[in-house]
Amino acid sequence: MKSQLSTRVGTGSARPMIHGVATARPGVPAASTPAAAAATTPVSAAVATASPSAASPGPSPVDFTSFRGVLFDVDGTLVESDPLHFKAFQEILSELGYNGGQPISEDFFRHHISGRHNPEIAADLFPDWLEERRTQFYMDKEERYRRLAAQGLEALPGLREFLDWVAARGLRRAAVTNAPRANAEMMLTALGLDGYFEHLVLGEECTRAKPHPDPYLTAMELLGLQPGESLVFEDSPSGVRAGVAAGSPVIALTTGQQPEVLAAAGAVWIIRDFRCVMDAIREAEARQQQQQQQQQQQQQ
Repeated sequence: MKSQLSTRVGTGSARPMIHGVATARPGVPAASTPAAAAATTPVSAAVATASPSAASPGPSPVDFTSFRGVLFDVDGTLVESDPLHFKAFQEILSELGYNGGQPISEDFFRHHISGRHNPEIAADLFPDWLEERRTQFYMDKEERYRRLAAQGLEALPGLREFLDWVAARGLRRAAVTNAPRANAEMMLTALGLDGYFEHLVLGEECTRAKPHPDPYLTAMELLGLQPGESLVFEDSPSGVRAGVAAGSPVIALTTGQQPEVLAAAGAVWIIRDFRCVMDAIREAEARQQQQQQQQQQQQQ
């Protein structure tokens, strides 16, 4: 039986919590943050610690049992692939003489490349190139990435347990990515998840890719979900903004970005990996069981 959707409501003006310290988003009142504006009701925000099994202080800001569907980004969300993308871009750009042949830095990659759509990246890096040459550039880069990824990809810690939990409850599920189809299918196959998702939605096959909401809205339409009836998992500011713009709470993973950057994009909860999610679910189930026992004792 599909569970009914309702996000658990916070206090209405919660600010992101980074390692337990509330911080205001620069220049943005808490009540008018992207996450608060997108959701029907405000969802409190928190940031989990990087500890392998520690969720954020206090209860999770999201009730995982209340959604009808879960939407996952692929790169950096299901698998920590950003280091491979960084290496592929670094090698290709150096070979092309970009930046005087000096390798790009990880900071440059995070701010100008990670999570973005290939045509936009190529246009920014090589504004004087013809479109045909730009297309060949990112096709070569993706081929380089696939060669690197063929050496082995591993799911993020806790992912498989959470995916089993999602499937056991009959929740709708889709993978939503800006990656080219060849990359996305390769990663899902490498992880043994090629048959897990009901749909694979590609930004390049939508009218607009992330950070626009189109890919997530397309996934919701395919799954028969209304905006807000699904929970989104992302790892990039671009992806977080896309999920928020589509009307969904977004949980962000810090596989490639700093927590502050993801919070500013509108993420309601920021975690290191899916072990934080499973910890939060187990804590919620334990609280529910305790409440039921207390109610039974009161009735006796």
